Amino acid sequence: MPLPSDLDLWRSAGIMVRKHGSTAPAAAADRAKRLEASGDRDGAATWRLIAERCEALLNEEGTRQ
Repeated sequence: MPLPSDLDLWRSAGIMVRKHGSTAPAAAADRAKRLEASGDRDGAATWRLIAERCEALLNEEGTRQ
């Protein structure tokens, strides 16, 4: 299964940050771990990418004035 587009990953990360705030990267990483444990490697890879983008969005917000 192909990974979602980069735009879709960023959109998902934005939703996660709005929903979970500063815990968004951990929430996404937790989801990736659960998917990996259930054997869904593609899903886990997608959620790891979302977790990275959540972190980037939060870091960007911290540098805005």
